[in-house]
Amino acid sequence: MRIVLASLVLWLSSGVVGAAALPELRIDAIAGGSVLYVRNTSAQPLVTYLIELVDYPGSSFSMWQDEAVAPGVERRLQITNMTVGAVPDYVKVRAALYADGSSAGVPEKVTLLAGRRKAQFEAGRELARRLETGEDVRLWVDSLKPEGKPKYDSAAWVNRAGQYAFVTSFMPKEGPVGISEVLARLRSVLREAQ
Repeated sequence: MRIVLASLVLWLSSGVVGAAALPELRIDAIAGGSVLYVRNTSAQPLVTYLIELVDYPGSSFSMWQDEAVAPGVERRLQITNMTVGAVPDYVKVRAALYADGSSAGVPEKVTLLAGRRKAQFEAGRELARRLETGEDVRLWVDSLKPEGKPKYDSAAWVNRAGQYAFVTSFMPKEGPVGISEVLARLRSVLREAQ
């Protein structure tokens, strides 16, 4: 009873609004990798989720996915990790956040995912500020890159990796892109997130 009560207190203190169902996950093995199919079974848009290899000896896998998935929609994600396809029973959606603020999953993982999302938007606002003031953002963006071996149970490492992934998603991959274009995309995403 104490463990259940402690878990409930942890979940309530995590700032998560409500509970929802985890997305469905189906996995196929393919040559040179695996394909994950994630279906949003909720009535709310799915905004971010975490897929992990759980309790499989000698291997690890974590996939933090930030994307809007409408209710009833299935996403196909092809990855190069072959272990995931070889042992699909060990691969689970561990946490999910929805557009209405509801969540689902393991309380500690939901807390990590929510903290990561908050850190991403903080970095996004900082990127917008730096672009608006004409600063060179390259060094700052590089400073966000997480160092060392991944620590998927460390909020600091997870948040830093999330910030770096979020901020670099707005940086041009090829050719020149105007700052006004980047700012417009960034502001749109930040506005939707509020």
